Amino acid sequence: MARGVGDTGPDDVLEGRVDMNESALETTGPAVEALPPPAGLPIFTPAVKWGLEARDFLQQVRALLYERHRAKASGAEIVSLYTGAVDHVVSALHAAASTHYSSRHNRLDQRLTVIAQGGYGRGEMNPCSDVDLLFLHPQRLDPYVETVYEKMFYALVDTNLQVGHAVRSLKDCVNLASEDFKVKTALLDARFLCGDESLYREFDALILTSVLPRGSARFFRDKVQEYEDRHRRYGDSVYILEPHVKEGEGGLRDLHTALWLARVKFKTQGVRELVHKGVLTERQHAEILEARDFLWRVRNALHFMSGQHQDQLTFEYQERIAAEDGFRDIEGRKGVEEFMRTYYLHAATVNRFAEEVIDRVTERAVPYRTLSRLIGRDIRPGVRVAQGELLITDAELFKRDPLNVLTVFRDGQHHGVRLGNAAKRFVREQAALIDDETRSSRAAAQVFRDILRWKSDVYETLWEMHKLGVLGAYIPEFGDLLCMTQHDLYHIYTVDEHSLMGVRELERLRQGFYREPLPLLTQVMREVDRVEMAFLGILFHDVGKGHGGGHSERGAAMVREISRRLWLNDDEAAQLEFIVRHHLLMSHLAQRRDVHDPRLVREFAENVGNLDTLKVLYLVTFADMKAVGPKVWNNWKDMLLGELYMQAIEVFETGEYVEEAREKRLERIKERLRGRLADAGVASDLAAAFLRQMPDRYFLSTTEEIVPRHCALLSRLEESVLAAAVEHYPERGFTEFTVATRDRPGLFATIAGVLSVNGMNILWASITTASDDRVVDVFRVSHDGGVDVVEDDDRWARVERTLEKALLGEIDVEKLLAQASQRPAFMTRKYVPRVPTSIEIDDEVSDHFSVVDVYSQDRPGLLFTITNTLYHLGLSIELAKITTNVDQVLDVFYVTDAQGRKLDAAQQAEVRGALAETLAAGEPKG
Repeated sequence: MARGVGDTGPDDVLEGRVDMNESALETTGPAVEALPPPAGLPIFTPAVKWGLEARDFLQQVRALLYERHRAKASGAEIVSLYTGAVDHVVSALHAAASTHYSSRHNRLDQRLTVIAQGGYGRGEMNPCSDVDLLFLHPQRLDPYVETVYEKMFYALVDTNLQVGHAVRSLKDCVNLASEDFKVKTALLDARFLCGDESLYREFDALILTSVLPRGSARFFRDKVQEYEDRHRRYGDSVYILEPHVKEGEGGLRDLHTALWLARVKFKTQGVRELVHKGVLTERQHAEILEARDFLWRVRNALHFMSGQHQDQLTFEYQERIAAEDGFRDIEGRKGVEEFMRTYYLHAATVNRFAEEVIDRVTERAVPYRTLSRLIGRDIRPGVRVAQGELLITDAELFKRDPLNVLTVFRDGQHHGVRLGNAAKRFVREQAALIDDETRSSRAAAQVFRDILRWKSDVYETLWEMHKLGVLGAYIPEFGDLLCMTQHDLYHIYTVDEHSLMGVRELERLRQGFYREPLPLLTQVMREVDRVEMAFLGILFHDVGKGHGGGHSERGAAMVREISRRLWLNDDEAAQLEFIVRHHLLMSHLAQRRDVHDPRLVREFAENVGNLDTLKVLYLVTFADMKAVGPKVWNNWKDMLLGELYMQAIEVFETGEYVEEAREKRLERIKERLRGRLADAGVASDLAAAFLRQMPDRYFLSTTEEIVPRHCALLSRLEESVLAAAVEHYPERGFTEFTVATRDRPGLFATIAGVLSVNGMNILWASITTASDDRVVDVFRVSHDGGVDVVEDDDRWARVERTLEKALLGEIDVEKLLAQASQRPAFMTRKYVPRVPTSIEIDDEVSDHFSVVDVYSQDRPGLLFTITNTLYHLGLSIELAKITTNVDQVLDVFYVTDAQGRKLDAAQQAEVRGALAETLAAGEPKG
């Protein structure tokens, strides 16, 4: 029976085994020598406590190698030296164990070979890598094999290395490799370490003749499936925020997978042989070696800095490694962002190599009878479609006319096929032929706009162009965004991928992918006159990034030149410039401002200028938010943007928002409400008082259907300190919590604090005070807040009881929040990039209120801290909008002073100072 990892143990006693404690014949066997250490490293000689001595030796080696690493040694140099040091230790332990056995027992034709497998077998040991060993014997276990294995294994365990091990015969290896592809994979990387070299040669021959040829089709299928599953498990993108250097897409495991497949398919050993086989070009070979060395250096740094098998490049290590490797902040670009850009470029190289190898090894042989399909058909001179791929059949196609570098992508898109591997390689090598003349030609602009206008595959085509360097060659301004990162938890993609993902989201809208959840956006996408303008808007909206602050203004200036090269007419160029300059405007207003303010909506519509631009801006705003990350877009933001869009549409269509029209509108609303209140059973005198006492803004901004409910709540105040109601809106992603009570100082902070204590995430709040000091406060609570706010009726009952006690002065909300904020350590993220606190006050956007914007790092109780500070400054809050994006929070408050006036300059300075001081005092340390 074969022995696998962990099969042998301290209690194993083989039949006929000689007791190690009994006296034995003093016959010695053949002398066994250890491999020497790499030049410049010390020598390890086992003496008494082999494992502890080996542990100390390896610690000394790591310290020496860390110094070399910090002196800018290459990744390959450290990997090679550390692998050699481990080889030295393993072979020294083997020599010592063999000598120990031979000094006590006869050794007669007893053979053992120690083989390195996995990463160790490849010679790719990083400072805290696992050690995977195969103890190989010819036929059956004997006392010599068992003794040497046990002595070596337990010594290695004492070194604190993670040791994988198996004890197998030649026959076991062949049989297991046929049944278990993990075993087969490990054997592909096998390397002789020490022991009987002739036995290893037998083993190597068996691998070539009996293991590699067996089940290759299944091996390819399983490895490709494993490759895809691993990518999904680790984020399914090269450009993930905190990539896994080994297992993530574009990580070292992609390289291993490609080489395993190539080993079985092409019978190659290593990357170099793939050049000889014609699988790689010399240029690709150099790129892959450079990428592998960079990834090794990053992984070395992770292991050195953490002192453990750490392979995830978290924010903390990104900053430390970037600083250690000399990436400095330059001209508005953070050094850590440039470091991560370098990482992504190399990871993309590795991933591209893996994809090409996978495509090559999974190509099916074509039977003679289907040869005509392989030949396919010429769609134009030099370009052929065959077997669902686009082929380049003329080696001079691009040199004769560089425009063809672009045109082949239009060919593939319009014929519903992808570029074949050879065509991709050819395009990538020839992309630099696109020169200034080609970039500025009307013909190139026509090809590019044809791609954007096509009925399908716009995203896929642009993405392929970008991966092969063509999009950046044609539009260098976009090429500058390649792998550009933003060092925060909010943006989970690089800038270029984010822009292309935005194109994908627009295309999904057009295809009806969001027909049910986003009907308005789907309708607008299908109504827009020139769909290519929406695609251009999202493609270039961030083109100004990477050049310091003010990317919108910078980008707007850049697209003037881009528009000229794309031969846009004056109106198209003006629209594109507006979209890039103002691509954040609609999101800013919808999330941070009162979209029911007539002045704001009117000025927004006037700024946009026309209905077509409004539609494009709405679409680009959606695509920008949706492409940031999976948790950024939600029903709440959809509703806010939709409200602003529809109100702007009303301005364009009717010109409703003029002051006279506002008064007439208000009267129409009140007239309708008189009927609604009567139908709800409200007495005419109470209804008249309600309509007289509530402010005009309430009627203009409140949905008419819920006004009778508010009136009913106010009527209950004669009986208690508060009246509350809960209404769930699952289709909009929030629950509305309405509180009617008497006005008092700090009321908003009290309610916000009670909701926060109960784990609820406030999105929006409106405070309406009647002329008799009764108030109706409406809070919208997110359904994405981590607690069940829809089904948990007990929680809402608890909220109401807690709030009642707080209003009666029986409990201190501030103390409750302090207790709730003491989260267990395991719930707190170890490290996140700091978000600087910023406090701005806008005195122009509203006629009646000063608007306070607070931008800060998210933390428990933040909203209460801010509103409590505003209360102590004597300010009244009329409206609040709360936006939380992962670790970033923007809280917006429409406020007046104690006399109901906007804040003057001195008051504004006092607010900024007080909030800055309070928020700084409460910032988490570290």
